[in-house]
Amino acid sequence: MATCKIAGKYRHTDLHEPFDPSGSTRPPKGYNRTTFNDLQPVAGTCITGAMRNVIALVVMALFAAPSFTKADVEDRLYDFTDAYYLENGVNPALIQGRIEAGTGIAVTDTPNFPFQRNVRALLTLSAYDHSGNFNYFTVLGGFAADAFTSNAAGQQAREIADSFIEYLFPQAGTDPIGFTFRQSSLLDMRNGYFGADPLGLWLHVWVNYTPKALNTRAGKKTLNALAAKNGRALDGTPIIKSISDIDSLFSKGLITKTERPDSDPLRYAICPVVEDPTDGGIAIDQFLALPLKTDGTPVEPAFLENFESL
Repeated sequence: MATCKIAGKYRHTDLHEPFDPSGSTRPPKGYNRTTFNDLQPVAGTCITGAMRNVIALVVMALFAAPSFTKADVEDRLYDFTDAYYLENGVNPALIQGRIEAGTGIAVTDTPNFPFQRNVRALLTLSAYDHSGNFNYFTVLGGFAADAFTSNAAGQQAREIADSFIEYLFPQAGTDPIGFTFRQSSLLDMRNGYFGADPLGLWLHVWVNYTPKALNTRAGKKTLNALAAKNGRALDGTPIIKSISDIDSLFSKGLITKTERPDSDPLRYAICPVVEDPTDGGIAIDQFLALPLKTDGTPVEPAFLENFESL
């Protein structure tokens, strides 16, 4: 069963004492934008059963400083108002597992925009984009196709959702369309995600290796080469980091790509991505969930290192 590491956003030796940037020798740097059944808290965050349910639909402290700008804080992830969901073609009453404060994965907070509800996400998940860059996102809920409203806005929302694919990677030997993941997700953001997808809508596509990949000489050779480049996932198969990886493997018959039916509430997900996680884009109380190996170390340690360096 996959596990996740929960990294609290703390860097200072005293977790209750603010970090003083004036004493830091860390040079300024750029950033890479950067599920899980059992969640293991680190830095004092408690995980509840409600959190597991929301994830199935599917770090470190930033400090107050003079350069901490409102623009960066505006990148924090909040749920949307019912009116905004309807305006953008989704019926909020049909969202399954909608994020709520008091569940361990979100808190009540004052939003930055009128289209946001006063529920700010704490849960932060890791994902690769189409080119293999790091991203951070959260899960606001999931829904079936009937949640799209029966008007032009709903038609457009479905077109948007179908154009943005979130690839999920179940462990070998588990439910092939389940949520026991072997690695982080992959988000295909090539269609201008940040400008074109106001709700952060995604179509779930599950990726599994085929017997040809696992049991033939040619398949094993290809997988070993990919593992040498990308590393290995929780189940020992190669990590898939980019759309080019997916396209190459699929063209050779080494992976399958599976969607759930229209009626399934896990077919689509509302998973907004942090556009800029630096300088306030990720709040001090957010935490990162990562797949863990049996020895407690992250399957993809570079995500944790990146998150803690922001």
